[in-house]
Amino acid sequence: MRGGTAVLAAAAVVLAGCSAAPSTPAAPAASSTAAGDRSVTGALLQYRRDELARRLQVRLTAHEPGLVVEQLTFDTSGWPAAAATPNEAALPDGTALDFPVVLGTADCDGPPGTAEAEVVVRDPTGGTRTLDVPLDDDGLVRRLHAEDCADEALRAQVAIEVAGVAPVDEHSVQVTVRLRRLSGDDAVRVTGTRPNTVYDLSTDGRLPTLRHGGGEVSFDVTMVAARCDVHALGESYRTGIIGLVLALGDGDPRPYDLVPAPDVRARLETFAVTSCRGG
Repeated sequence: MRGGTAVLAAAAVVLAGCSAAPSTPAAPAASSTAAGDRSVTGALLQYRRDELARRLQVRLTAHEPGLVVEQLTFDTSGWPAAAATPNEAALPDGTALDFPVVLGTADCDGPPGTAEAEVVVRDPTGGTRTLDVPLDDDGLVRRLHAEDCADEALRAQVAIEVAGVAPVDEHSVQVTVRLRRLSGDDAVRVTGTRPNTVYDLSTDGRLPTLRHGGGEVSFDVTMVAARCDVHALGESYRTGIIGLVLALGDGDPRPYDLVPAPDVRARLETFAVTSCRGG
């Protein structure tokens, strides 16, 4: 009888130990890199208003519900990586959402890569995935890289600046543009001008060439406030831009946006508004 009691006591101790053991908490969902995951697709675009600020929009579309963007980096060879600030943005299933990024200085040692973004998303379980999302850009990356590198090559040899601004009449203002040699020996030819959203631009026919060894050349551009509709005046970020057409060395002429100093831009923008209000 004592033996049976001992066995029962031992069994009770074992059972008590089992019931007292703490339960193991569930492990948190792990982060993973999802190769070939198409739960998010993307595109790259640029609005006209963002051109001067060098801002692009990475447009993401989710194809499963409940995804939240924790991190986004535009990471394409040809520029330094550019991070967005997603602020834990939820991606509505099937609806596109834009995330702005700002381009740095182009690397012109080689051609650009394909447009891609590295995106960290969190799903409803709390798990995260790092997605390499190809961006449909319709050739935007290639065009921007070519423009950036052409501008860099030009600005390495010549400074292009506004040397003076003077009103002509109530609708026109004359801007003196100066080209000043910095380095190199390629000729820089001025071949024309381009209008902006409000002003028509013209010259008196004298389009100079800055040659090898030349210190500087100047020419006058007459800017006439020609478009006074609400849409044109609403794009004031373009009103103070002076559109030129330049050729470097044996290269073809190409557009170049001369962005004056802030005070000059403000004068041109104010003159346009005053001229338009005066009829």
